[in-house]
This record gives sequence, C-alpha cells and structure tokens, in this order.
Amino acid sequence: IIVSPKALEEVASTKAEDIVDLEKLDGLKIMTMVSERERGKDYIISRSWGRGKHIVKSIEKRKNLIGEGEFIYKSVLRYIEPPDYYGANILTWNYKSSKRAFWGFAPHGTFTTTILTPTRLKNTERLRPFAKFDFPLIDYIDINVGEERHELIRSEDYEGKKCFVVESAPINKDIKYEKRISWIDQQNFTPLKIDYWDKEGQLWKTLHTEWQKKFGFWFWKKAVVENVQTDDKTFITIEDVRVNLGLPDRDFTRNGLERQRH
Repeated sequence: IIVSPKALEEVASTKAEDIVDLEKLDGLKIMTMVSERERGKDYIISRSWGRGKHIVKSIEKRKNLIGEGEFIYKSVLRYIEPPDYYGANILTWNYKSSKRAFWGFAPHGTFTTTILTPTRLKNTERLRPFAKFDFPLIDYIDINVGEERHELIRSEDYEGKKCFVVESAPINKDIKYEKRISWIDQQNFTPLKIDYWDKEGQLWKTLHTEWQKKFGFWFWKKAVVENVQTDDKTFITIEDVRVNLGLPDRDFTRNGLERQRH
C-alpha cells in the first residue's frame, strides 16, 4: 500500500491534543503525528557527533513547510568541524511526494546538483565526515511517512512512559534496513527508542534518544546509536536550538547556499 500525499495531509490534521481514544490510532496515524509534530516555522540547531576519536560539528537551518504546497521542509546543513570538512554545505528540499532534491558544496568548493530518491544518496554521502557515515539522519530519522508501511504492533511501558510500538518497513527495498521498530511516547509523540533490523533479519542498530523542550517544542537533547553487531557507538549531542527566527526563503535556494558558505 502506497500512501498518497493527500491522505497524509488528512492524517496530519489530527493533533495529539485532539485525540480522545488513543486506542483508535493505527500505525500510519501515529507515525504521521511523530513526523508532523509542531517544531515551529523554522529553527537553527547545532549538533555534535562523536564516534571514537572522530568529532563532527554541524549547524542546520530548517524551514518547516507542512501545509504550504509541495514541500515538507527545506534545510541547509553546514559542517564546522573537522577542519578538513569546514565549508561543506548541503541544501535539501524534501517533497511530500517523497522525492528529495540536494545541492551541495564539498569542502574543496566543488558544486554538485542532483535530484535523488531517498535510496540513492551516493552524491551526498561523499560530503559527510567519517563520523556521520554510520548514522546520517536523512537515511534513518528524517524519513517521509509515505516511504514506509506502518503497523501498530502493541502498546507497552518503556522507561516509565506509555508507548506505542510501531513496526515500519520501507516500500523501496533499496533502503539500508529491512524494518525498524519504534517506541513512541503516547503523550508527546516523540520516539524514545528505535531498533533497526538488517536485510538478514538480525538486529542491527539501536537508537536511544533523550528529549528537551525548547521554546514550547520538543527537540533531541542527546542520542546514542549503537551498532549491536560491531559494538560501535555514535554519540549525538544538541548544543543549541533557536526557534521561529523568521529565516528568509532565499536562504534555502542555490544562490542562498553559495552566500552561506563562509
């Protein structure tokens, strides 16, 4: 079953505070509410990634466009550290149709333009520092709801909170994982834990997240990604969040990307 953008918009119109009977929610509605939860009109977020001795720092600008035409959001990701990746920028347009457009500057200044499906990220992967290869958010977190099939498999307590447990399987079989299982806080519709399973049906990676409320909106505070097959861990820390800044549309264009390189 492939879900149309119109159907997703109808589901997204349901807000958490409007739900009287949580038992009537299905997997699609739950994951739509997770994806579409309010995070302001725009924000700037600073992240650091740690994996072994490798540290990466990045700043992301995002303009949320839900309910405004063909886009879900537009974002600009800029790498600050390590020094050899300073100046690498990636502009992303995320469409409701599940198509994504990427424009990017590699650290040496080479400009690339490509229109990609979510399964073909080769040209953006080469702009990522080593410490991010194991868990790029665009592959594992910023997933359009219509790219997966969702099934509510149970409800249970996790870390003292009532959670929906939802199994999501990619429609496109070229995605890196076979399925993921998410523990969703029933109160805030935030994922507390996500297990990712590989193509052989084995548990592959586990994401644990801690949340913070900033300016009335829920954002990550920190997260740990563990590859249970190799024991490698990636630590993600949110160092700063600013919301509703009135970021201009021109920041999220090709010309705007060029201006923001330095």
